[in-house]
Amino acid sequence: PGIAARIGTGVHKGAEVSNLAKIAGQAEPESVVIDAAVEGYKKSCLKGGVYFAPEEKPSARKQLAKGVDTTAGLAKVYCQKVDPLIKPVASEKVLLLDAGLPILLKGVVDWLDADPNKWGDIKTAAKAWPAGKADSEIQATLYPRLIQAKTGVLPTILEYHVLTKTKEPQAYTYKTERTEEDWQILLKQARTMLKQIEAGLFAPADPGHWVCGPKWCGYFFTCPHIPARRKVLPKRSQ
Repeated sequence: PGIAARIGTGVHKGAEVSNLAKIAGQAEPESVVIDAAVEGYKKSCLKGGVYFAPEEKPSARKQLAKGVDTTAGLAKVYCQKVDPLIKPVASEKVLLLDAGLPILLKGVVDWLDADPNKWGDIKTAAKAWPAGKADSEIQATLYPRLIQAKTGVLPTILEYHVLTKTKEPQAYTYKTERTEEDWQILLKQARTMLKQIEAGLFAPADPGHWVCGPKWCGYFFTCPHIPARRKVLPKRSQ
């Protein structure tokens, strides 16, 4: 994963610390949540590593250091804008669902809300989401069904809380809706994917897609669909 994913992991760790305190009937100070987020970011980088494209390696250390400040800034905005909206009864809960497929469906919800009709999720992003993005997210189709399997209630209030890594970090809330048709389409997509895996059909990305390159894809240099001439690493500087 790239550094953006590690920053997201850190922010989620801060949120988890706050949620667990709330569940215990306490309230963590903002400074504790921020420290937990920064520590989560650092541990994630050390434990799992961070992917940098070849052209980014000269600035890797600088980016890693900047990631500390970015994580702290996002955690602060979370404390001020998002945390007051959350009333958790469980945090980072692993949920499973038997949807009639050959495998179980799995998800880890950021928190289960005291209001069983609500589902929310935290995201970090470079900027505010464009119109319609929340409506196209698969997660908002799957996670309410996971919660329903756990609580017996299908949440209908679905919200994404997006923290932006802008010069002045901001928090945005996006509401979205899902219907039974959305759920059935997701199951159809899952069945198709399973058939592809069973048949050994692993389609490559569109070569023109923005993710198909050494900067965004950590598997670029081992991908069988990329010609060898494009996999040549730059020479190390002396």
